[in-house]
Amino acid sequence: MIENLKEITKDTLLQEVQKFADAKARFVTTVCSDLGDKLEVTYYFNYSPGVDMSAMRMVVDKNEEVPSISGIYLAAVLVENEMFEQYGLKVKGMAIDFGGLMLLAKDSPVLPMVKDKAAGGKGGE
Repeated sequence: MIENLKEITKDTLLQEVQKFADAKARFVTTVCSDLGDKLEVTYYFNYSPGVDMSAMRMVVDKNEEVPSISGIYLAAVLVENEMFEQYGLKVKGMAIDFGGLMLLAKDSPVLPMVKDKAAGGKGGE
């Protein structure tokens, strides 16, 4: 169980991330999970070493587009590209978009982390 977890929506994502940035919190990472017909995206932040992390979670349909937080935390561009390549999460406005080739080669399986190929697209093999 994650303490300090806040449920958010894609419409409140940037506003909530900006609150962490204004408070000088560090962006730690983002984790994506395949829930079948939806994706769960959890963002992690902390304020100083040794202090508990805070997290925000949103659940979106696999075909929904979510805003990039890389305009606030540039380091997020790495996990945003990874979530696109691995899960098909459509992230709009990434500061650096690797076009699906940051981790995967042109002949790699498509969406290798997607569980249900019918629900989320082509899926891995």
